Amino acid sequence: MAYYRLYQLHGARNEVQSFEEFDAADDVEAIARSETLRRLGAMELWSGHRKVRRWESIPDTAKA
Repeated sequence: MAYYRLYQLHGARNEVQSFEEFDAADDVEAIARSETLRRLGAMELWSGHRKVRRWESIPDTAKA
């Protein structure tokens, strides 16, 4: 098992809004778990000092 931290980011400066910590067997499992926590803002998944994946923010079409 490996330790992962998923950061929910906010704003143009990508400030950390919140984070989730969890263990997963590998990167594939960690990415799948992160997908279930998807929000509108950007996200980054890290394992220690290694960035595993980044999700860009989802455009808010309700403001259009």
